[in-house]
Amino acid sequence: MKLKQVSPDLLSLSPELSRSGSAKAFEERLRSSIDEIGLAEPIKVASMPSGGYLVIDGTLRLRAIRAIRKKSPERFPTVPAYVVDYDRRYEIRFQSDIYQDLLPSQLAALVEHLHVTESVMKSDIARYIGVSPATLRNYTGLWRLLQRGGLFASIVTLMDVDVIPASNPYAWLRLTPAGVEKVLRESFAEGEGADAWVRDAIASARQGNSIRFPIKYVEAMTDGLPPEYYRVGQEVRAVKRDLGLRRGSKKIERSSSTTPQRTLDNLNSVRNLSTSVVLRSAAGSLQEYLQ
Repeated sequence: MKLKQVSPDLLSLSPELSRSGSAKAFEERLRSSIDEIGLAEPIKVASMPSGGYLVIDGTLRLRAIRAIRKKSPERFPTVPAYVVDYDRRYEIRFQSDIYQDLLPSQLAALVEHLHVTESVMKSDIARYIGVSPATLRNYTGLWRLLQRGGLFASIVTLMDVDVIPASNPYAWLRLTPAGVEKVLRESFAEGEGADAWVRDAIASARQGNSIRFPIKYVEAMTDGLPPEYYRVGQEVRAVKRDLGLRRGSKKIERSSSTTPQRTLDNLNSVRNLSTSVVLRSAAGSLQEYLQ
């Protein structure tokens, strides 16, 4: 699959390749998310013999983008898309359904097996599944939660039953066991024992009576704890750097003198000369932030 930028006007939908339906609330959340942070996951499309592209996976994302463009035509002039051969459209659709129907814990185990046992590079796994590298790193994070056991593993079970989002396992990985217990007891269980609350929450969810906590709530409740509740060392620093756990903090204003001109020139070269759409986009965003 090749990743490229495609105009939304060149994308077509087919009932045969679309999912049967979704909750209106989910579509509204998806549209709000894309409106705020952009399209995190590229869609999958097939080049049509007559021209243009047929959407294989990403119907709801395209609907959200079209709704946003209807109000603001200048938004999303192009969207990132994995392009496959037209003859493989049903194969890729079936492949996408298989992965989307797996639980977070199952995906984490599958990714770990492919990488460790079969020696498949994670970048290749991401391309095959059709997700971004950042999403694949989340599966690695889920696997690490499972390996730690105890309440860490219980967090993954809560993700499997959709009580807690699986989109940022590193919010939990940065905590010590005591930190996880404190957050669950004080912010989720309202004073009840953490283990008892986890059991009750999982049982209720499996009976269709769960309450879903949004990711912003999870990130807020796992942030700002006393230092003793966080793991120490390089791992924590790497997690903060990679996942941007300071997203909600006030941005520090930078003057042009704080960033060497050589850095800006190098970013400009990547932005203008790189053959990679991803690199060009990343360099442009970083350049605008630093200036």
